[in-house]
Amino acid sequence: MAIVLPKNENWNKENENNTAYPIIYVDGESEIFFLIKNISKKLEEYINTGKTNATELHVLAENKEEEMCGKWIDMGLMVTYHNQEIFYMNQKVTIIYPQISNPETGVEISLLPWFMLPGRPYPVFTYAYAIWHYHSTGKKSQKESAAATGKIYGIKSFNKSTVSRSIKTMEDIIDLAGIEGALPVDEPVLATDEELFKCVPEILNGTTSVEEIKKRYGAEVKERPAPINGGSPVQRALSKIPVEHSRVIVEKESNPFMRGRCDKRKRPARPRKNKLKPRPIAYIRDAQIKETRIAFIKICRCLVLNTAAIYHTYLN
Repeated sequence: MAIVLPKNENWNKENENNTAYPIIYVDGESEIFFLIKNISKKLEEYINTGKTNATELHVLAENKEEEMCGKWIDMGLMVTYHNQEIFYMNQKVTIIYPQISNPETGVEISLLPWFMLPGRPYPVFTYAYAIWHYHSTGKKSQKESAAATGKIYGIKSFNKSTVSRSIKTMEDIIDLAGIEGALPVDEPVLATDEELFKCVPEILNGTTSVEEIKKRYGAEVKERPAPINGGSPVQRALSKIPVEHSRVIVEKESNPFMRGRCDKRKRPARPRKNKLKPRPIAYIRDAQIKETRIAFIKICRCLVLNTAAIYHTYLN
């Protein structure tokens, strides 16, 4: 899988404002991803609250989806619907998204919600939080960072190996994309939905194809690292996130009456029948967890869209 990583603001002469579009060009299957900022209200409510009675949620609002898909079909383009399961807040939900293609060239554009990573089971903000938590706590423990992430986002299966792989993936992406400073966490100034949707036929009916993109940009097309196999740049890139959002696990204080005291008598250790069980992790209150979840999702949305608009790559 390869992505186009432009190094200058006017990399596409046909559209000088292209860096304001959260578009990711992907090699392999002639696929292009548009990251949708303004998702449907039902999907947005699920992401913000973690609650839904639905098992399937569409990326676009029903009326907008019908309107735009109808227009694209009238232009001779093909529209198909695809789905991907995500696990979040202790439930699985299937995300339905449209894919528009040109039957003559085979180039495809998928309209994905900003939080979804193709082929990944969890929303992007879960991976981003785990990576950031590990670095913001001084690389204390990947196991604790995984536990904090799982607690905030309702994912019991989130483990330290997921954190480790995610860190490596983000390190590689930052290196390939040439991200040297802190990524912005402010609300990005992006094209409107109407402007974004207008790009669909322009790209599909134009001269843009994956092979032509390779020829046009040459060295600017680089291999994206595999997402699963496989002051740091990551810490620097995520440095604008307020550190208070990492304070999820409550540190246990030692017994003040035992401070400075120790047993200096020489005697053999007492045999134990059973090994001591690890103490359960203590977390902040549920209300604080909810506040942290909402705040970080908002920050991550800005991080993802800014990264896609500026570097035309995923955050993770």
